[in-house]
Amino acid sequence: MALIDFKCKECGNEFFEIINGENISVACSKCGSTKVERIYKGKYYGKGSSCSGSCSGCSGCH
Repeated sequence: MALIDFKCKECGNEFFEIINGENISVACSKCGSTKVERIYKGKYYGKGSSCSGSCSGCSGCH
């Protein structure tokens, strides 16, 4: 399982979901829209970070 941050493209709400598996449908917790994008928060995603969120050698920053 993974805790993933999302932002709604409709209302701008930022929220998180606990994801267990692949190809999970996510809806905004505020307005219910499925037009959401994954965002990266935390110290590993700050200014100057080159992390794309999909590195195979990642050891815990996600």
